[in-house]
Amino acid sequence: DCWLLAAVSNLTLNPRLFHVVVPRDQSLNNYYAGIFHFRFWQYGKWQEVIIDDLLPTYYDQLVFMHSKTKNEFWCALLEKAYAKLYGCYEALRGGNINESMVDLTGGVVEMIDLRNPPSNLFSVMRKAYRRAALMGCAIEPQNPNIHAEAILTNGLIVRHAYSVTRVTCVDITSAGPKPKAICSDQPANNRRIQEAFGSIFKPLIGMVTPKEAEKAPSSVPALGPTLANITNFNINLAFPDGKAELVRLHNPWGNEAEWTGSWSDKSPEWGTIAPEDRERLGLTFDDDGEFWMSFQDFIGNFSSLEICDVTPEVFDLGDEDDEDNNASENIVKRWQMVMYEGAWVSHHSAGGCRNFIDTFPTNPQYTVVLEDPDEDDDDDLCTIVISIMQKNVRQLKRYGADYNPIGFTIYKKPDDKQLGEHLDKEFFMYNMSIAKVKFFLNTREVTERFRLPPGAYVIVASTFEPEMTGEFLLRIFYEAKRLKITSF
Repeated sequence: DCWLLAAVSNLTLNPRLFHVVVPRDQSLNNYYAGIFHFRFWQYGKWQEVIIDDLLPTYYDQLVFMHSKTKNEFWCALLEKAYAKLYGCYEALRGGNINESMVDLTGGVVEMIDLRNPPSNLFSVMRKAYRRAALMGCAIEPQNPNIHAEAILTNGLIVRHAYSVTRVTCVDITSAGPKPKAICSDQPANNRRIQEAFGSIFKPLIGMVTPKEAEKAPSSVPALGPTLANITNFNINLAFPDGKAELVRLHNPWGNEAEWTGSWSDKSPEWGTIAPEDRERLGLTFDDDGEFWMSFQDFIGNFSSLEICDVTPEVFDLGDEDDEDNNASENIVKRWQMVMYEGAWVSHHSAGGCRNFIDTFPTNPQYTVVLEDPDEDDDDDLCTIVISIMQKNVRQLKRYGADYNPIGFTIYKKPDDKQLGEHLDKEFFMYNMSIAKVKFFLNTREVTERFRLPPGAYVIVASTFEPEMTGEFLLRIFYEAKRLKITSF
């Protein structure tokens, strides 16, 4: 259940939210009675789970989640409560990190395809970090024959959940010499010089770091300064503005399985930043599963990123504040949410997608009215985030249940229809949709963000094929300061 471990690891970075899930009013000391309680968000409300203190062990060792600190038990107890929520430990086998992040926060998860990332992704990630949003990522290999949790030559693990624990910029001009401005107007020459130095630099990495080289014996007196010069030359060519964008990740296994490329533990790149910056970052080189990567290496190696915030606010532009000042306590929430529970019932409301025109109109329909009153709005569009979530499937997996491919389609309400009036087959035959999910996915939750003109819209929630039954939760997030919304 690395999909749970990664989210729990991320949760510890937000003490306020951590104590929502792990209430403070319990310990192993005061009035200890062998009973604990935890809270998880389940389909629109926080649910309390009470457990005893019996934890599964094998030869006196905890079998599942555990801490390296032998007398620390909160994570094992939390996992037991989570297993009880879904029926048993077996129910936690396999999953997506977005499930656990939502269960621990009640937030909304938006997925980013790192194979085609947005241009402002680094700014979005920095903002998410400042707001203490939970972030998780994974690698989906291009070769389908690579089995899950195989370790690549660079130390990364495929089909394995990682948590993103920090996003920052570092000044690489504060330590070591800068390269002379030769070839500054010759990109091709720059590339050739960088490749040449790289061929020398790579084998040296495995021998010694710049800091260690300075302490080398007198038989190699020039190695330290030479290696430092080569390192700084390569770094400054890669980051000509003097700033390196870095991402810190955590492998929830908490062991030596870490990234081995640039900016990894004991990598020479760390010799290019000032000691005070290394101290500010809390830099350590332990075999603890935590490591740094450049942002470019991050998006070049990982295939998906999921960001979970209590509201979709981290994807808004602006709000640039100090990186180490967690702004989640101070930002006035710009988003509101409405929520509906529904069901796809056989022969009644399980109509499938638009491909099945005869049954599609029987699906649950929801009408929303978007208004944008801001006169200074440049594009006169309304942002809306829609999330649809299947309910109670994981609890039934041990009986053979599985997630259906789900999604939704959005239509402009015709002028001749009343608000809340059900759209029929004739309408769908002659009218195109305004927006829809990119794909119907067999995951617990599907979320999409849209920018729509003001007006009335009908959201049709459906499975991909007819007669796929189940309960669902529909959440609609809208901008509180900019929109008025009416739902039917």
